[in-house]
Amino acid sequence: MNTRTQAGSKLYQQLLTCGRGEWNSLTVVPASPTESSAEVAAALVTVCELVRGQLSRLFPLEGKELRAVSLALVDISQHVDSGGVAIVSVDSVLAKQTGVPVAIATDAALLVVHLGVTRVEDAKRTVELVGAKKFIGAVVIEP
Repeated sequence: MNTRTQAGSKLYQQLLTCGRGEWNSLTVVPASPTESSAEVAAALVTVCELVRGQLSRLFPLEGKELRAVSLALVDISQHVDSGGVAIVSVDSVLAKQTGVPVAIATDAALLVVHLGVTRVEDAKRTVELVGAKKFIGAVVIEP
C-alpha cells in the first residue's frame, strides 16, 4: 500500500464516524487559510452513500462569490428536501468569509485540520466565526 493509499484509508476511517449523525447538510471547512476542504468533502460524499444509503451530492463552493453561493444554498435546500444529503466544500472562512453563511445555513460543519500547516489560532478563530455549536467534529489530514 503506497503512502497516498494509506492516507486515503485513514481519511475514510475518520469520515465513517462523521457520516453518521442527525444532519442532512454539512459544510466542510478548512481551518487553515491556505488549505482546501475539497478532498475531505468528496470522500465524505462516498462515505455517506455507503453508511446512510442516501443519495449524497457534493456542492463545491470553493472560489465562488457571494451571488453564486446564495444560488447554491437554494439548490442545497432542494436536494435535502428531496431526501438527499448535501456535502458542501468552502474556502477557509479566514481567507474568504462567504463560507460563514453557508455553514450557518447547513445543519452542521466539519473542521479540516492539516497537520504541520494549520495553526491552533487559525482553528480556534474558524470555530469562533462559524460558531462552535455548528461543528460535529474535525478531520485531521496528515501531510
